[in-house]
Amino acid sequence: MSSTASVTSLTSTAASRPLVTREGWLWIAIVGGLFALFHQHFLYRTWLFASTDDNWSHALIVPLISLYFIYQQRQRLMATPRKVAVTGLPILLAGLVGYAFWIFPGRVDMFQGYSMILALFGLTIFMLGWRMIAVLWLPILYLGFAVKVADKLWEWVAFQLQQVAAVGATFALKFFTTVFDFDVAYQGSTIELQFWQNGHWVAEKLNVAEACAGLRMLMAFLALGVALAFIWDRAWWQRLIMVGMAVPIAVFVNMGRVTALGLLFLVNPEYARGDFHIFVGMLMLIPAALIFLALGWVLENIFIRDPDAPGPVDAEVAAPHAPPEHSDEPREARAGAIGRGLAMGIALVALVGLTYVLALGTIRPDIGLGGLSPAAAGTLLVVCVLALVAAVPLIRRLLPAAATSRQFTVAAAMAAGVLGAALAGQQSAIALTQAVLIKEPVPLRHRMMLFPERVGTWELWREDPPLSKDLVAELGTDQYLSRIYRDRAWPESEPGSIVRLHVAYYTGTPDTVPHVPDRCFVAAGMEYVGRSGRVLELTSPQLEPDPESDNYLHPATLESMVRIPDKRINTTQFAFARPERPGAREHVLYFFAANGRFMATPEQVRIDGFDPRDRYSYYAKIEIQVLGVADEELAAERARDMLDAALPELMAMLPDWVEVQRGQWPVQPDAAGQTLTD
Repeated sequence: MSSTASVTSLTSTAASRPLVTREGWLWIAIVGGLFALFHQHFLYRTWLFASTDDNWSHALIVPLISLYFIYQQRQRLMATPRKVAVTGLPILLAGLVGYAFWIFPGRVDMFQGYSMILALFGLTIFMLGWRMIAVLWLPILYLGFAVKVADKLWEWVAFQLQQVAAVGATFALKFFTTVFDFDVAYQGSTIELQFWQNGHWVAEKLNVAEACAGLRMLMAFLALGVALAFIWDRAWWQRLIMVGMAVPIAVFVNMGRVTALGLLFLVNPEYARGDFHIFVGMLMLIPAALIFLALGWVLENIFIRDPDAPGPVDAEVAAPHAPPEHSDEPREARAGAIGRGLAMGIALVALVGLTYVLALGTIRPDIGLGGLSPAAAGTLLVVCVLALVAAVPLIRRLLPAAATSRQFTVAAAMAAGVLGAALAGQQSAIALTQAVLIKEPVPLRHRMMLFPERVGTWELWREDPPLSKDLVAELGTDQYLSRIYRDRAWPESEPGSIVRLHVAYYTGTPDTVPHVPDRCFVAAGMEYVGRSGRVLELTSPQLEPDPESDNYLHPATLESMVRIPDKRINTTQFAFARPERPGAREHVLYFFAANGRFMATPEQVRIDGFDPRDRYSYYAKIEIQVLGVADEELAAERARDMLDAALPELMAMLPDWVEVQRGQWPVQPDAAGQTLTD
């Protein structure tokens, strides 16, 4: 018999057996359901992000592609021997513990997602063995493309790529200046176009952060590149090249897109804004896919394989193996195996949970261990660690040695026991600590537009034009205020009489890091000079202690009295220079009001801004840019003067956290659905 005929015969034999038995489907439903329930909060947040944020809408498709990868490898799966691997248990437990840690005290959604994938990896190894994971590693790891990357990291990556896109698009537009009558230059990630319009030589700016929505879809490009690299049978080096080219292709496609938008801008600026250019950004996936396919075709034709030579799939299918033994066990014996597996899984999780609590209490003494002394806690921790080290060989001895149906039954029951006990422990911890893992949004008390035009000696000088829909998407909220005020008590000719007040309100999204001047100003072409901490102390004589809380009271226009959390406000002072005046510094000071507290950085908001027991979450970025002032001390003084007058009015718009904690806000909406005070 020829090699090809032998492979075909073995493939037919493998195909005649079901990939999953009826009992297997039952255990998949039980274990998979418990796994999903344990990670339900992360899965729900992922669905929210994917359904509301265009940058991560591809997360809904990623699991479907993973399932297709599994379907594509069904022949290898049926031909690969399955055997329980106890070494997968530590990986599963590490993923479950990591998930709990990154809920609290870690508080990072991204690492919660990666911990979930690690747990799935370990569960697969435990249930099916290492030879099966050699087939299933790609569908599991591919799920990582559905995990939302931490905002600070993602914005840094996007910012770097926006710089590259701006330079490349400017170079391409320079080429077209030889054909059309216009000029082009760039500053940061902003491209300036100068051209004739209605008989006037005008200058317009095209913001790459605004116009480059495709770069915000970088993860979708990466997911597309990996999918196209692995859908077809290719050599490993070809797949490596295609995956490595995902980022360059994304940047190249967006260079072409920004160049096209720049040319359309010369015809009608509206073509480079609004829904039209967002639609064009979505269409960029088509040329990107075509480039990936062309790259794959070129790589396939660089090295042509012998069509009669067995490929990696054929070699795996052709490898003979002994299938698992199946026997009709008595119902009592099968129930005993299931009970033993459940008991082992529950005991193991109880031991791991105790170890985790002791270790967490050692790292975070403020959490407390119920009066347990440090010496006793340390002794117990050592005992628990030694017990865990001994648990793996003990479980291996308790499991049936051969790859029989009883071995899989015990392993499946143990996995169900592990996940069920972990779920029970998670729910008990949530109930005991009264933690709220999904924060609810809390509305403003008054609309931003109601902020007074006069506050103290400051009066409205100019209102900034409304942000475009794309910049609102970049900002992450449509509840914002951006105005320029002039101090009537300050000499108009002296620097420091004019400030820009910018406020942006966020609620229900504690992991979101809003855009701060450190990034936005540099992206707009400003030169980074420095950043430092600055404490501003309010001096208004109308401040008085609140007898009902640790806050201060102050009268405001929108409310008779408002609460201000503290007189001393920790802020971040950012210094920059304009490109047309490289030697002249300017300053902007910003901070955050988050759940009734003032914080200087977005990292503090994410890590320390919210009590796990809080039902609601909100924060407002408050930013004061002092125009035309180079001296940092004078800039801080003018910002403090503005805050003395403006902060009570700002706090009147924000939720009163004391009222929120008392259940007095938010109020139930009326028949018209209104909750804000007009």
